[in-house]
Amino acid sequence: MKKKTLIRVYLAATTLLVILFAVMHSRSNDLDILPTILETKNHKKPLRTPDTFAENFSEQASKAELTYVGDKVFSFKYSKSSSQAHPFAGVFFPLENLAIDFSNYDAIEIGIKTQKARRIPFNLSVQNKKDTHQYIRNFIEVTDNQQMYTLRLEEFFTPTSWYDRNNVAQVDIPTPDYSKIEALSFESCHLLENDAEDEFEIFYLRLKQDKNWIYWILISFGGISIVALWGWFFGLNTKKNEVIHIPIKQIEYETTDSPEDRILIFLGQNYTNPNLILNDLTQEFGINSREMSSLIKNKTEMSFPKYINFLRIEEAKRILQAKDYKTVSEVGYAVGFNSPSNFNRVFKTVVGVSPKQFAN
Repeated sequence: MKKKTLIRVYLAATTLLVILFAVMHSRSNDLDILPTILETKNHKKPLRTPDTFAENFSEQASKAELTYVGDKVFSFKYSKSSSQAHPFAGVFFPLENLAIDFSNYDAIEIGIKTQKARRIPFNLSVQNKKDTHQYIRNFIEVTDNQQMYTLRLEEFFTPTSWYDRNNVAQVDIPTPDYSKIEALSFESCHLLENDAEDEFEIFYLRLKQDKNWIYWILISFGGISIVALWGWFFGLNTKKNEVIHIPIKQIEYETTDSPEDRILIFLGQNYTNPNLILNDLTQEFGINSREMSSLIKNKTEMSFPKYINFLRIEEAKRILQAKDYKTVSEVGYAVGFNSPSNFNRVFKTVVGVSPKQFAN
């Protein structure tokens, strides 16, 4: 057998072993937390038990009902108030006595059956060692014929409204400590109108870990072997990873068949829309939210929220340098931020100085 054939066989065998090991161990690093959190319904005082909540405690507030379906499923039924400005309802489960360390995991996988809901907030309450009570959030972007959704923990964020309501800046709040998550909660759909009723059922809730150390050893060995063989056999060409973005100044875009390029073009043309969300992309391109997030991350080295802020800040810097504005707040609105405080906070976090200081 020729040397080239032997190399091809070894390369194929090594790759197959790596893939096989990954499949065998993909489930071993998961933690099913749904039965555990449902068990908190049996907690004795003063320990907390699961409960529902709404925008306030008035008679006109939204209504919510939690129902247990056996030991591994729960149902949440709610009706949004017709007399409140921003009605919502939710259900929470206490975690402070369960010793669940989210910092050991990379994502949470959720199985959900819903009737009308299309955008469901999923929240984690964190201990930030401040007087304020902080929470971080991600969204379950519901699509037809899909019941399983994966939310990566690195993409959770604290809403701007929380910073405004508590009068604090992002730089004043430490990085969330995922080892001390005190509660998790689901809320009513953001897209449903006032007076709407809906119900969803959670049947799967599992923390997922990308890899363990044994997995890393085998992956590293296999990867080094594959790279070395391909490098020797075909010649190794490396290219430095760069953040990819569409030029912010409007240009004539070339026709492309690449979905990644078309997605970046769409973002480059629409990032100034303050209401732009991941679900807009899934509807535009017919790609589910999990795949969409992966495409953006692979192409830009950033999550969707970080990439949108990157585009907005880059354009804001250009406008500020060109002195083509009347007020700093005007610049923030022009590039897609929904409030001056949010613009100042994000700009200072990314650039290191405030927009006004940058302009001067």
